[in-house]
Amino acid sequence: MHTRVNSFKAWAKANHPTITEENDNGEWCFCNEFYNMEACSIDIISNTAASGATEQMIDDLLYVIARDNECEIVMDKLEEHNDWFSLLCRRCLNTGYANAIWQFAKHLPNYKGGDDLKKIIYDFLDSGDEYTERMALRSLVEICPEQAERYAVKFWEREKYEDDEYQKIMVLHVLHQIRSTRLPHYLALASQSAHKYLRRNAAELYVRLNNGADRA
Repeated sequence: MHTRVNSFKAWAKANHPTITEENDNGEWCFCNEFYNMEACSIDIISNTAASGATEQMIDDLLYVIARDNECEIVMDKLEEHNDWFSLLCRRCLNTGYANAIWQFAKHLPNYKGGDDLKKIIYDFLDSGDEYTERMALRSLVEICPEQAERYAVKFWEREKYEDDEYQKIMVLHVLHQIRSTRLPHYLALASQSAHKYLRRNAAELYVRLNNGADRA
């Protein structure tokens, strides 16, 4: 596994020397080295127990997951293996692999293990990464819906990020999904925003509400 990861890193350094895990914005170029690395990681997840994982193996797998951020194939495989999902989910927050962290925040509702792993959603909600926190807010609706309204309002009002348009779009959709009585207030605020995509999402939700498309 480590050999495959290093082969990919060598290819990436030769072909895309300015792209790193820290500055990669999500775009990536695939190659044979990538597919070999991905296949090896899936083989390990499918055929070995997480209890036998070494620190190097954990780091390598989290690196592969981060590099697989466009297709999320490795993450989909993890959903079939609770032991690996739990182990890597707990460990990802202690790494710099931002593109792995948001995937765990997004996929956490699909975890089927019996332990208390889903409580880690609150760590994702306060991760310090805008996209991770946005994915975590969406996941909170499924994991702990009774807390979703409180966190949605907090996300809207906190002004934590200079560019918070997409955070606020997610807030609208979360409030809509849980049928919050506070949604009209935030739709009104969104309709007056300078952000065009926020206004557009508010207009679409207004139409859905007025048409009764989501009524039980």
